[in-house]
Amino acid sequence: MTLTVKCFCGAVVQTASEDELVAQVSAHASSVHDMDLSRTDVLAMANNSED
Repeated sequence: MTLTVKCFCGAVVQTASEDELVAQVSAHASSVHDMDLSRTDVLAMANNSED
């Protein structure tokens, strides 16, 4: 399973690990958009797909 988050700015994060997805999306949101996202926020934005 692949988890994907597509940001409104065009950035895309894909990973198989929830922990890695949360870390990468949180880092992107903080550094690029000056936003603090919780784990719940990130996982709510994620789309799941089977590989």
